[in-house]
Amino acid sequence: MDSDDDSDPFGDDSSYESSLDQEEEWLANIQKINENDPLLTILGGGGATNVEIQNMNDEEWEELGRAISNNTHLESLDLNSGALNDHKISSLFRRLKRSSSIYYVRFADNGLSAVGVRSMV
Repeated sequence: MDSDDDSDPFGDDSSYESSLDQEEEWLANIQKINENDPLLTILGGGGATNVEIQNMNDEEWEELGRAISNNTHLESLDLNSGALNDHKISSLFRRLKRSSSIYYVRFADNGLSAVGVRSMV
């Protein structure tokens, strides 16, 4: 093995690095939402690959909803691939309903039931 070779000798670690990048981006975007950053207009994330999203508790989902409702620049919310369930979406929308800037939401592949969907209105 060449000493200049930075590759993982046990296999490809690009998916692990990609997951870490997604988690760091998620945390940075949450901070930008709290700061009402005018450059952040879209918040997106997938639960299947982002441990930060998977591990959020009810209080954190409710805090995110509060932060989004106080943000005047965020326009689009795209949480997919298992990021949400009925309980999490209920916590998120407890505060999110008051948002005046969100005009697009996408919650694909989350397996929400009618109970979860009703919590959004």
